[in-house]
Amino acid sequence: MRAASPLITDAHDRVRSLYGSVIGRASHEVVTPALVIDRDVLLGNLSYMQSRLPELHARLRGHVKNHKSPHIARLQLEYGAFGLCAATIWEAIVMVRAGADDVLVANQLVDPAKRRAAALLAREANVLVNVDDAGDVEALSAAAVTAGSTIGILVEVDTGMHRAGVDSPDEALAVARRVQDLPGLRMDGLSGYEGHCSLELDPEVRHQKQAAAMRYFVEVADHLESNGIPCPVLSAAGTATAFWTGADPRVTELQLGSYAAMDDYHFLMEPRFSKATSAVVTVISRRRDRLVVNLGKKTFGAADVGNLPAYPRIVGHEGLKPYRFDEEHATYEADATCDLRVGDVVDFHLGYTPFAVNYFDAYHVVEHDTVVDIWPIMPRGPLDGGLLGMLEAEAVP
Repeated sequence: MRAASPLITDAHDRVRSLYGSVIGRASHEVVTPALVIDRDVLLGNLSYMQSRLPELHARLRGHVKNHKSPHIARLQLEYGAFGLCAATIWEAIVMVRAGADDVLVANQLVDPAKRRAAALLAREANVLVNVDDAGDVEALSAAAVTAGSTIGILVEVDTGMHRAGVDSPDEALAVARRVQDLPGLRMDGLSGYEGHCSLELDPEVRHQKQAAAMRYFVEVADHLESNGIPCPVLSAAGTATAFWTGADPRVTELQLGSYAAMDDYHFLMEPRFSKATSAVVTVISRRRDRLVVNLGKKTFGAADVGNLPAYPRIVGHEGLKPYRFDEEHATYEADATCDLRVGDVVDFHLGYTPFAVNYFDAYHVVEHDTVVDIWPIMPRGPLDGGLLGMLEAEAVP
């Protein structure tokens, strides 16, 4: 792992200059709402995952969409991950600048600017991209040839999530053959995230769905290999299916991210990891039958995920029933038995961390309830934030 670039160190310096005055103070003394990550809990999650890797067939590719933190990504690499996985090319650029030398963009990059960014980034790191369309493959090839780089390609297979991905073994074969025929591309294998399994609370049913998804995934790989196209990489899994999919002798890498920071949603299915991330909030209104804290949808994101309850809970008062979530307010039903009053500062467990991190620009890092550092969250939102321009400026003619 390489040293972090000025892009990362400058971002760290910036958030420390903005929020660093609270370093050394208790977490409940920060200005609320604030995003907090408990470093000891985070390291405990990373250590546990690392301890389980020897019994698995697949290697760990740490996903970063869940935390968007170059600091956490570096820790994932220190604790067993061989590379990283990103949801956007902008995340991938940041993580290469954080020191990663192997990054998968588990998404289709059909925008010309994003293809250009991937091609430029592939000049300095091993960059892989998901594809499911021959036209996209041709455009990626042209971008790579123009940049003088090679982009690794994983043909994405729909294993049951019904999002992106080819729909049949024959379609996978056709796309893979196009990859093989074109310059600037390297046919590395298949990607088959079984995300639909993570919506199933019953572990037995979830395991059944996961097993069916991986049987089909391997069937597609067998079809390609029987037609002369090797698939050295079979990349799949999420935190809720990690240990089942990771034990499959055909799967080579796991795209895991939530295991690091966790949240209420993922904890429902994988309680062996602990919740490292929370928000610190203040009770701003207390009525006879309700209370309000100063954190709403513009801060923590959506209140549920799919068909699972993922609303945020107040730590120590988990039984409080949510009444309504507005832009800047979270309202809970609370009668006289609840002792919270206006001005009380509490911890707020996030329903779904990937939503929340898109609203905050930094983590308050705590150890033993004391703020010890501020870590930047980057990049946020759908735009590149100047990252493509940075790559262009650094490109060697």
